[in-house]
Formats: sequence, C-alpha cells, structure tokens
Amino acid sequence: MPSRRTQRGAITAELAIALPVLLTLLLLGIWAIGLVILNIQCIDAARDTARSAARGDSFDQAQAIGRRTAPGATITITRTGKDIHVTVTAAPNHKPPLLTHLLPTDLAAEATLQSEAATP
Repeated sequence: MPSRRTQRGAITAELAIALPVLLTLLLLGIWAIGLVILNIQCIDAARDTARSAARGDSFDQAQAIGRRTAPGATITITRTGKDIHVTVTAAPNHKPPLLTHLLPTDLAAEATLQSEAATP
C-alpha cells in the first residue's frame, strides 16, 4: 500500500507554478482588452474628425472633436481636392516589458471622406 507521505506538498508545488502563469495570462488579457478599446477610440476619432472636416469645420475644430474621442492621440488631416483624409495614431499607456519588441508600438486608424462644404 503506497504511503500518502510521498505526495505531500504536491499541490503546493503545482499551485506555485500555476498561479503565476494564470496571473500573467489574466494581466495580458486585460492589457489586450485595453488595446482593443484604444483601437476603437482611434477608429471613432478618425471618423468623427473626418466628418467634422467634411462638413466645413476648420481643421483645428475637427482635431478638437477627435481629441475628445481619443485623448492623447495624434491626429493628422490632409486635403486632396475634395477628399479629406484623417489619420489618428495613439500609443498604449503601458506595454508588458517582455513583449515590447514583439508588439506594435502605435495603433492607427484612417478615414477618408469627400468634402460636403461648398468651395468658393
């Protein structure tokens, strides 16, 4: 009959290995959700900025609208003929130290609309 003594502490060892792995996966999952939210903010900011500029608002006003949607993002507006092109880039606040070289440094979104304002 095998002794129960040989298995003593096995649960502790398994827990000592599994708990940090689970905690790391949880933190990476939360970080990934933050990236998705930031990406959605960039997309919304690009759309809102392009819509505002296409209506005839000044580029400064359009950028202010975009910055309300994605605070801290860099917003670039270019006009080519009747087309208004907006690029929004934002950097995540925190990056996991070990994954800095593997992950993209910035997130970006673009939107292009035709100007609705009457040009003189």
